[in-house]
Amino acid sequence: MRWVIRTVFALVVLGLIAMGSLLAIPTERIAALVTDRLEQATDRRVVVTGRIRPTLIPYLGARVEGLEIGNPDWLDEGNLLSAESVTVGVSWSALLSGEIRLEEAMLDAPEITLIRAADGRANWDFGDGRVAEPASTDSASEEPSSGGGLLSTLGFDAAEIRNANLRYLDQASGQDLRAEDLDLTLRLPEAGGRGSLEASSVVNGSEIALQASVDGIAALLEGEVRPLTLSLEWDGGGAAFDGRAGLSPAMDGQLSFEAQDLGPLLAVIGQPAPDLPQGLGRDRIAVAGDVTLASEGSMHLRQGRLTLDDHVLTANLDLLSGEDRPSLRGAVQGEEWDLSALTGGAQGEQTEGGSSDGSTTGGWPRDPIDVSGLFALDAEITLALARLDLGLANLDGVDLLARLDQGRLVLEFRRVGAYDGAMSGTVVVNGRGGLSTRADLAFRDVSLRPLMEELAGYDRLEGRGDLAINVLGVGNDVASLMQSLEGTGQVQFGQGAILGFDLAGMIRNFDPSFQGEGQRTVFDSLNASFAITSGVLQNDDLVLAAPWGQVTGAGEADIGAQTLNYRVIPGVMQGADGSGGISVPILITGPWADLSFRPDLAFIAEQELAEERERLEAEARARLAEEQERLEQSIRDQASDALGLDIQEGQSQEEVEDALEQRLREQAEEQLRRLFD
Repeated sequence: MRWVIRTVFALVVLGLIAMGSLLAIPTERIAALVTDRLEQATDRRVVVTGRIRPTLIPYLGARVEGLEIGNPDWLDEGNLLSAESVTVGVSWSALLSGEIRLEEAMLDAPEITLIRAADGRANWDFGDGRVAEPASTDSASEEPSSGGGLLSTLGFDAAEIRNANLRYLDQASGQDLRAEDLDLTLRLPEAGGRGSLEASSVVNGSEIALQASVDGIAALLEGEVRPLTLSLEWDGGGAAFDGRAGLSPAMDGQLSFEAQDLGPLLAVIGQPAPDLPQGLGRDRIAVAGDVTLASEGSMHLRQGRLTLDDHVLTANLDLLSGEDRPSLRGAVQGEEWDLSALTGGAQGEQTEGGSSDGSTTGGWPRDPIDVSGLFALDAEITLALARLDLGLANLDGVDLLARLDQGRLVLEFRRVGAYDGAMSGTVVVNGRGGLSTRADLAFRDVSLRPLMEELAGYDRLEGRGDLAINVLGVGNDVASLMQSLEGTGQVQFGQGAILGFDLAGMIRNFDPSFQGEGQRTVFDSLNASFAITSGVLQNDDLVLAAPWGQVTGAGEADIGAQTLNYRVIPGVMQGADGSGGISVPILITGPWADLSFRPDLAFIAEQELAEERERLEAEARARLAEEQERLEQSIRDQASDALGLDIQEGQSQEEVEDALEQRLREQAEEQLRRLFD
């Protein structure tokens, strides 16, 4: 920090004043002179509480015991710096040749308090007390100007700060940073040339170690961009930089960063470590590439290599500052990426509900899904991967756009291979106010067994087909998500098989034992639509066509409870020509891991009763129709006799009236002819 360097240089100059006067002036006068000059240089109250001890051999120097530099007037109390002692010594030979070369410079056990007020003023600003502005190129060249001339003639093997305690308090943001046991060594062998710094401390409870080297420290402090190497280590990781940097701030060079634990590093700036999901850096984050830090605070990575846990990606990224969180933009490419932790993990690991071995199931996991990592930053990234595991789906040849905004992740699949077929649609993981997920996906010509196993934990369906699904789940664990599912879907399958039972064998042999390992029900096509409400899937239009007949089905699958209650009505043909068909309803019930198949006798009885009722009703309707026809014919005959008409069945009233009118007209004409004849 520039204020540290300026303070050290001021102490060096005043040490020289003290040393130059030591032969003729008493130490009390020297102390008064030192404090007076320091007060002029810093515009702060300066007190020497102890003695000043001059030395002549082996170098010209002085030791100041008990030094305090106060705060500006706008702070009521406390000191900017208080140290047990300050020791300064210069080389006689260098001094006689017109140069200043420090043999010893030590600030021992200082207590340093840096405060930034809510209005922006800083107690380390040794100007006129105006609000401290962000560093710029102009200010960088102006501020250290008082030390520029000294740097051109000052060189030293080591200037040290030992056993320091530093506190940084930002009254605007509330940030309170504390560095304890701070040891710092600054080396400048050649005046104004290459300088190096080594420091170690415990910052907010985290041990860190810093090393830096600058080629041309005087030029750096005057605002130039100079070659810089930097390394930072903490318990759980490290970072290194090799390039150029300035105080504006600005950086351009090669960056390497690796962390198994971000907690200690983030504790340095007073921030908690995010609980990142597996696959997004929970166990390891590593970055390497060309990095640029712009003066406005944005960071840019080019030709980057990004490692998140076990996944290696190449990236070109831009990290921009934001009001609430940083924003990440760019493009990422890689081979494999496992993000199943975002949706609770791969279904095959979560549950045994779809296992065909008959093992009992413990249900969906209830471990809370922590999505706090979704709030670490906002992002808009294009992603190209050879394989992507979302937990709810395994994808190949992925080209997608990922948008992360205030904890809401949207994955838009633009070109994706899935389960030997293709997939399109979107997946949303929303962490705002609790976890909710939505999948609006369309699968085309996919392998059904791996698809159904991962979507629903069901592994008894083989074949290829199409599937469209639009579902929403809400809950902070997998069980809650499954129990809350709402949505719709449609399936259209080609040739395949249902594993675990032989439906045709059950019907032909009237034997429900045609189930278990090795049994299968083959089909030519399967079509159905479904609706899901509160985690329960309902279907009433299943049609399965097979070489041995056709099956219709209806029922429900409780996804949350992993149970099935479904009735299929197969029509099994006995002969090769399709004759002699048998239709026996089969009820499939129980947990997915241990389904039960049995003839639905109650349904058969209901169907027989319904058929008998229909037969009786049909007979009654026939008798009623026959009696009605007899009565109608009798009425027609009587009417025909009475009216002299031949009324036929089916004649309308108008036709009868017309015939009657014609009959009356003819009779009237006949009577008139007789009258006149």
